Amino acid sequence: MSEKKIPAQVNIKMVLLDPHGEYLNWPKLLNSTNRNWDITRVDDPELLIFHLEANSYDAVIISSTVKDYTELSVLRRAQEIQPAILRFQLGSKLETPKEMAQKLELTHRIFPIPSDVEKIAETIEYLFKITRLINRPTLKQFISQNKRLPAAPTTYKELSQALSSDTTDAKQIGAVVERDPALSAKIIQLVNSSYFGLPRQISHIPEAVSIIGIRMLRGLALSSQTSGIYPPHKNWTYFSFEKVNQRSLLVARLARDICQDVGVDKGIMEQAFLGGLLHNVGILVMASQDPTSYLKVLQYAVKEEKSLHAAERKITGVYHGEVGAALMALWNIPALTVEAILFHPIPALSKDEGFQPLTAVHVADALIPPVWQHNETKMNSQLSKAYLERIGHLTDLHRWKLIAYDYKLLMQSA
Repeated sequence: MSEKKIPAQVNIKMVLLDPHGEYLNWPKLLNSTNRNWDITRVDDPELLIFHLEANSYDAVIISSTVKDYTELSVLRRAQEIQPAILRFQLGSKLETPKEMAQKLELTHRIFPIPSDVEKIAETIEYLFKITRLINRPTLKQFISQNKRLPAAPTTYKELSQALSSDTTDAKQIGAVVERDPALSAKIIQLVNSSYFGLPRQISHIPEAVSIIGIRMLRGLALSSQTSGIYPPHKNWTYFSFEKVNQRSLLVARLARDICQDVGVDKGIMEQAFLGGLLHNVGILVMASQDPTSYLKVLQYAVKEEKSLHAAERKITGVYHGEVGAALMALWNIPALTVEAILFHPIPALSKDEGFQPLTAVHVADALIPPVWQHNETKMNSQLSKAYLERIGHLTDLHRWKLIAYDYKLLMQSA
């Protein structure tokens, strides 16, 4: 992918929920940046929902003065009514870690400084272009099965609903997973493997929930069920789908550790873990859907000494980050996770100037040995020091390499 593939000019239609009139002049300020966008301002949540049901919008912006329970409800309804709509919070507020994690899952960005309209406008344009990029018909064809787009795994949807409830406990979450015996067995196998590194054996799903958390369990369930939707072709022998998934668990754990080292919000850490689990799902989809073409990708990459994503684009017209991001966006996976999947092999294409889940996933993927390689052609990301320098984290790399050492040993001994 190159930036030339994304048109430079965009016209955006958005609706702003501003109950207390704090941002009466904000639409005018935004359009003073030479963007003639269509901005509708409303002061009532129900009126906002009415507009979303009656009209098509590119973005919805929620004022930070809206009560938390109303704000989360509105964001969820917006996602249900228009799944591809961009969702933003304007302004900052005091929130518990749980509230922030929920907000990060439901928004594309939170803008704590509403007066920085030029930066906000640039970010909205950037995210709008990403949305168009991953909703291209070509990508929809890649992830379709028998001309139908796959539905999100049922267990993932049920766990997501449970996460939005204040009354769900570990026993109830365990019951959701246990309704699928095959998935339950897979989860128990995963959490007890050396790849996960828990201090003791876990024998029941509720135990797994209490130790690793609902969001991480949800990620493991999604990864496992996605592998069932896109299994390896019976004649595929060039790399093991199972080993790709096992390695992805190591990438997820390392990404989480990198987030802990930086000290980011728990919600960012959880999205980095999910992004690590799913960063290479596009490879498995492409090899599952069209193994003949993907073999040509590997052969071309070796012959021409190209990176994997460059070879994928040359042979198939798309690369695995795009395919994985398109599938996860279809299933309403959190936006920052989708961006981590999309850009993990080429993070320089990201416009963010600070640490994001993408940062952790890119570095973790680059530092852990790949499942498949031939000479200089490898199936993992090649570390972008230029990207790390741009976002101000290149000096952290030496610590992250030390953190990755044990994971490299685990990978090499598998």
